Order: sequence, then structure tokens, then C-alpha cells
Amino acid sequence: MGSNLRRYALWQFRDFVRDRAFALLLIGLAIGFTIVGPIRAVGGALDDATAVRVLGILLSQVSYIASFVALNGIVSNDRKMGYYRFLFSKPVSIPGYYAQQFVVFFVGFMAVCAVLLGVFAIFARPVSPVAPLVYCALVFLSFGGIAFLISSLFRYDWPILAAVFLGSAIFQSMWQAQEGWRRVVLSILPPLYKLQGALPDLLDRGTVNAQDAIWLLGYSAACFAAGLYVLRRRPFA
Repeated sequence: MGSNLRRYALWQFRDFVRDRAFALLLIGLAIGFTIVGPIRAVGGALDDATAVRVLGILLSQVSYIASFVALNGIVSNDRKMGYYRFLFSKPVSIPGYYAQQFVVFFVGFMAVCAVLLGVFAIFARPVSPVAPLVYCALVFLSFGGIAFLISSLFRYDWPILAAVFLGSAIFQSMWQAQEGWRRVVLSILPPLYKLQGALPDLLDRGTVNAQDAIWLLGYSAACFAAGLYVLRRRPFA
């Protein structure tokens, strides 16, 4: 099984490039030029402080949208399209296959983010890539486990993931100061709202609140483990 999984890794990366990487690049470039173009046209070259602010605006949009696109259908597409009949015709661990696919997609996502940062450096101003890439990784990994579990359970995972994200943000803004059952609901919902504070912390100080990061990644890891359990116990078809 291990050798079969390793052989699949190259095909998984190829599928990511073909099906997702070009879309991610187009999305990032379109949003980037929409924001950077007018600023350059009005003010000319960007100074360091302005470049960091503009990059923060871009990251707050591109990282979320790109994560959604990269994670969409990570498991459910093979079920919907019937590819699982071919993929698992040989002895391959289904949870192992999709765990590996998650890692491959994460690597591909980070590579696309690095390319987009290179384009930003060329057309706007060079900025240290460390903090932006850390934030992109944090966004992807915070969404990743949740998306993995939803995709393991449902055929149409993208609308459900969007509803979970929007619901978490809306209820957090409405019930932040509430107690009782509302506080219980907030504790169950994904803590994705904590990503909003992580971006300025990383860009301005190069650090992120450790408690927020642990909560985000821990919640996602628990969902990822639950997704693996579903794949192990539930008939894939």
C-alpha cells in the first residue's frame, strides 16, 4: 500500500496543477491588479509601509478565496465523478490516500502563494515573504481539517463549508458578549474569526497569538482526524 501511495503522489500534484493551481493564480492576479493598479496610478511607487498595508488587504481576500478553491471537493469530487472505482482498484488505503492528497494540495497551495508574492514584489514592492506565507499556511490549515471532514461526509461540500464559515463569523459578531446557550454554540462553531487578528500581528510584529493559533489548528486537526475516521469506517461509494 505504501508504494502505491507514493506512486499516486505525482499524479495528485499533477491534478492540483491542472485543476486548481492555474485558477488560484488567475484569482490572485485579478484581485492583485485590481487593488495595486489604481494605487500605483494615483501615488506612483509604493513605500515600505504602504506596500505592507496593501499586501494585508490582498492577503485578507486572496488567502481565504484561494483556500476555498484549493480545498473544494478534496474528497467528494472522486465520489461524485466516480474516480474512486479506478483509484482504489489496487490495494490502497483510502484514508492514507486522502491524507497524502491533503499534504500535496497544501504544498501546491503554498507554491502558488509564493509565486503571487513574487509577482507582488515585481509590480508593487518587495516585502519579506515569511509573514505572508505563514499567514497563508495558517488560513489553509485552519480551513483544511474542517473542509476535509465536510468533504468526507457530503457530496457537495463547498456550500456547506461556506455556510459554516459565514455562520461562525455572523454568530460571533452577534453573540460575542452573550452567555448561556449562545456561548455554548460559539464554543462548538469553528474559531475562524480568530484569523482576522492574526494578519496584522504577523505583518506588523512577525508573531501570532499562540493561544489563537493552537485553538485554530487544534480544531482543524480534530476535524481532520474525524474525516479520516469517516473514510475508514464508511463505505466510500
